[in-house]
Amino acid sequence: MPIQKSTMQRRWFLHMNIALVDDSAADRNSLKLYLHVYLKKHRITAELEEFTCAEEYLEAAQHRTFDVVFLDIYMKQKTGMDAARELFAAGSRTKLIFLSSSTDFLRQSYSVRAVYYLVKPIVPEEFEQAMQFLELQPDYAVPFLEIVQENVPRSIPTEKILYIDVQGHTTVIHTETECISLAVSFGKLTASLEADERFLPCIRGILVNMQHIQDMDGNLFRLSNGETLPINIRNKKKIGELWRTYLYDQMAKED
Repeated sequence: MPIQKSTMQRRWFLHMNIALVDDSAADRNSLKLYLHVYLKKHRITAELEEFTCAEEYLEAAQHRTFDVVFLDIYMKQKTGMDAARELFAAGSRTKLIFLSSSTDFLRQSYSVRAVYYLVKPIVPEEFEQAMQFLELQPDYAVPFLEIVQENVPRSIPTEKILYIDVQGHTTVIHTETECISLAVSFGKLTASLEADERFLPCIRGILVNMQHIQDMDGNLFRLSNGETLPINIRNKKKIGELWRTYLYDQMAKED
């Protein structure tokens, strides 16, 4: 029975919804500056939504999903800790970073599974560490494939690549949305991907991204978009074992 892959991918936030909950406009503006620099540096796009109190944020969270919330603790009426307890009790999967001018609630932050506790005024080193703890990007060896298309440099997210193959004297990158033909050798284009565990040479001249393999059907790999790719018959057993090992590793990471 084929092993299904569709539910085993680790989440990678290419675009995020981030909530900033703080009754101080100055503190929100300071945090936004840090975020803009970090997100641009790491090529992550985000929608930033500001809230001046916990009540406003909790109301909004009932109707839309936020990937990350920066939550000030000392606010009028409901505190950030109160709001965090409500989120925790509701089973929210939003990643939480507390903001506070003191460490009074540091120990309590563990009880609601906060990712980090930032003490104001925020310093760059602490902010960097908080963002690293969020694990917004996957631990891929090669997150982006750098190419030049019609004299224009491009960065292709490798997670979006289905496979790369050779067509005549052209190497083609097949992504979820487009096919990119390049006048460059297959070996040169794919050299950097050899260090990335996701990419598997299924037959000479074809490198497949195992993230997008749905199942193995005889001598074929069936991809998430319905396409099929041939498997080297001589090395079929080894190729199948490599794919299954990758799947099991991904399941273990999810757990």
